[in-house]
Amino acid sequence: MTIILGVSASVALYKACDIVRELTKAGHTVRVAMTRTAAAWINPVLFEALSAQKVITDDTASGMAHIEIRGGADLMLVAPATADLIARAAQGRADDIVTATLLAYDGPRYIAPAMNPFMYAHPATQANLKTLKSYGYHILDSANGEAVCGDVGQGKMMAVADIIAALSSRR
Repeated sequence: MTIILGVSASVALYKACDIVRELTKAGHTVRVAMTRTAAAWINPVLFEALSAQKVITDDTASGMAHIEIRGGADLMLVAPATADLIARAAQGRADDIVTATLLAYDGPRYIAPAMNPFMYAHPATQANLKTLKSYGYHILDSANGEAVCGDVGQGKMMAVADIIAALSSRR
């Protein structure tokens, strides 16, 4: 299976490395697209090493990169998906490589929210997730727990093993 992984800048960003590693170990091809801020937090070279694929970022994308990356892909996963990225996706905006690819890709789309519990519970975020569901997106719901800031509640990105299981069960 060929998977597009969209990565946005959340504290859960480090888990995206584990997602790439696990999917690649399972024999899948993973193409990574990173927002500018995500690429500032973790060097794209790390994802290239884990995936053995060129990573596309806002700073390296050229021409029709959001069209080219989708070729032959079986699904697209955004993990972590910040409240900002979810809001922009719900509005149909294409102002970075990840949201542009979400709009250009017509296969199954999975979103793994990752944010502060109060941000996750906010009515605007919940409305945006509901909008994405109405567009056919699969929401890999956030887990309960303590956020890095110390707040407790739902908002942590789903465990990597659970994300891999959810993608594997779609076959």
